[in-house]
Amino acid sequence: MLSLVILALACTAGAQSFTWKWTPVSIDSTFDDIRDLRATEIIAKYSPQVEPLQEIVGYSEDEYSARPPESPLSNFAVDVIKAIAEKKTGEKVDIALTNFGGIRTSLPKGAVRVYDIFSIFPFDNYLVTFDIKGSDLRRFLEHRVSRGRLECLSNVEIEVKDRKPLKLFVDGAPIDDDRVYKFATINFLMDGGDGVVLSDVAFNRKDTDVWIRDAICEYLREQMARGEKIVLSTDGRIKDYDYQERRR
Repeated sequence: MLSLVILALACTAGAQSFTWKWTPVSIDSTFDDIRDLRATEIIAKYSPQVEPLQEIVGYSEDEYSARPPESPLSNFAVDVIKAIAEKKTGEKVDIALTNFGGIRTSLPKGAVRVYDIFSIFPFDNYLVTFDIKGSDLRRFLEHRVSRGRLECLSNVEIEVKDRKPLKLFVDGAPIDDDRVYKFATINFLMDGGDGVVLSDVAFNRKDTDVWIRDAICEYLREQMARGEKIVLSTDGRIKDYDYQERRR
């Protein structure tokens, strides 16, 4: 049986001394009794909403963050958007885009819960796909390069110097101005968020009911079911020499 010592101090203002006494209190099963019924009611009310957020959806080998021009977490996020878009639509996606501002915190090392994914992707963004002509895609990417804001991109190889593209590859090859490309992104960017302008050049737009954070949880659950851990990395898809110069 444990004992808790309660100290009682008595001080007099301006005095240099104090008196004290202690009383042992036995810690036993009586402390298991519910004393605050109101607190218990509140916990019972919100537990059904909180418990699903504690579900483990994967295990991460390390902590990963998102930062430009590319990073393990940003590459993962936009690559999952591309993969989920292909799975949900049944169509090949040539390029995917999301924004760094939509990735709000790091992916923790160890157990990754639904709560963590909702913290990383807290906004109500859903998946959108559309078609875009190669010439318009080229102009869009060149405009982003000139602004120094490429954001997170999938299935690209881009090199930038002096805010000009030295290389603009999509789907493994130079952009073909006459080709039609399938593009996947989030509704926030599709509707002009972060200064992204796509609606004027997009056609065959398809709005889905796929919430990005739910899609990422689904992706991680499937990965965990295969016995795979979360291992993220960069692959050199975006080389921004201007950014590297600024970092020196």
